[in-house]
Amino acid sequence: MVQVPKDFQDYDDDDEDLEKRKGRWKYWTNLKNLKLEFREETGSRDNREYMDWLENKYGFRPTETIEGMISDDYKILDEKKFIVYILKYGK
Repeated sequence: MVQVPKDFQDYDDDDEDLEKRKGRWKYWTNLKNLKLEFREETGSRDNREYMDWLENKYGFRPTETIEGMISDDYKILDEKKFIVYILKYGK
């Protein structure tokens, strides 16, 4: 796996999703913290169960790429649950 430095900019300064692009590292860090919470809560290490857990507990599902990696996008499925995620982990 390639290690990309956090200061590498792979977007244009006039990108219409600039704030989202700038927040990717925080989002991915949050997903790692959520995975720890998932493992503590369930004892599972299964990625499918993790994705279902995210949806059931925090109301969103990360978008996966063709290779099964998590992209910088997600779909909100339950706004009330998603607010809990925002309050706990930030945006």
